[in-house]
Amino acid sequence: ALMGDSIATNMFVLGYAFQKGLIPLAGESIERAIELNGAAVPMNLAAFRWGRRAAHDRAAVEKLVAHKETKHNVVAFTRTQPKTLDEI
Repeated sequence: ALMGDSIATNMFVLGYAFQKGLIPLAGESIERAIELNGAAVPMNLAAFRWGRRAAHDRAAVEKLVAHKETKHNVVAFTRTQPKTLDEI
């Protein structure tokens, strides 16, 4: 709902993980790699940056997404980590 394209999910998750300190690279390096790849650069950069924002201030991003939701397009962020393979 945030990006309008489910393909952006991977970059969003990368940005989230990066902001949480789970990716041992510089943010500039990741953004440069996105640019050098040349595929959907604006969307991928935006998704990466939105993921970082969500890691920093999830409530603000959820509030923005809530405004974009419709009856047919509901977004829910998981609040807890899955504990079993079935939950995953």
